[in-house]
Amino acid sequence: MTEILSKTALIMLVLVAEAAGGFLLRKTKLVSSESLLSLANILLYFCQPMLSIKAFAVDPVPPTGETLLRFLTVALLAVPAVLLSFGASKLVFHFPKRERGEKDVLVFIGTFSNCTFLGIPFVDLFTGGDSEAMMYMIVFGAVFNVLLWTLGAYLITQDRKQISVRRALLNPSTIGSAVGLLFFLVPQINFFNMDAVSELRQIVVYTGNMTAPLSMIIVGVRAAELSPRELFADRGIWLAALCRLVLSFGLTYLMVLPFKLTGMFAENPYVLYAPVIAMSMPPASTIVAFAERYGKGQRLAAAAFSTVTLLSAATLPFALTLLML
Repeated sequence: MTEILSKTALIMLVLVAEAAGGFLLRKTKLVSSESLLSLANILLYFCQPMLSIKAFAVDPVPPTGETLLRFLTVALLAVPAVLLSFGASKLVFHFPKRERGEKDVLVFIGTFSNCTFLGIPFVDLFTGGDSEAMMYMIVFGAVFNVLLWTLGAYLITQDRKQISVRRALLNPSTIGSAVGLLFFLVPQINFFNMDAVSELRQIVVYTGNMTAPLSMIIVGVRAAELSPRELFADRGIWLAALCRLVLSFGLTYLMVLPFKLTGMFAENPYVLYAPVIAMSMPPASTIVAFAERYGKGQRLAAAAFSTVTLLSAATLPFALTLLML
């Protein structure tokens, strides 16, 4: 137990240090606020898809029927995991007196996690590059993205026209997962795993490994643009942190606990671990983009995203320790 706690704490310390780098770069004006869009695009369109391809294409597990059945199990667990978090967040923010737009932002924070940009590289670091564990996270993220671009988009806009299955299926993360899955299912074309051209795998290894540092640098740059009062004095943000980091973890953990107690997937524990880890992550960075795009609580979204992400450094070590007892 102590080993898991210390290992997770050290990983979070590394991630916070990377965020501190972004914070200092912005405060010293070596990085401008205008550069955030460019950094986010590099992360979204290049690094994260490469990480997904890496998980499926570099030293993958064999593509057997049992493996595909485990993928399906993770996909089926993703839907109730997100919906339980959504229900809990809606309940928590039902009573506080705030503008509807701000409530929607805080409910979004409580519901949707950063299971792709941060969750997948976190598992990569935590497991020492276990491809199977990362594949379960990617499968979870694929289902998660569908809910993000449907339920999430409607939550922020209250407009059914903004529900976009097309964006859910054609966003870079999903496309990267699809390419990786193709390499996984048809290993004959997977040149990233061929010894004769092993140097080529560095394309996805090096680029994919940039995902976590770049994500945290962006968090640090965003935090540097907000005052301490905006970051830490809003009670709504602390309630959103409770939903995102505690309730979401607890509800998902309780959902998988019966399977864990009966010994199901004992030889492949990340089938059950992946959904819980995914829902323990800090908020999805998409909230900042949604708030800017639709003109709803932009500064609140940026503050809540930054604050809850930093607070996750304290909660994740304990969550992982409890999960793996």
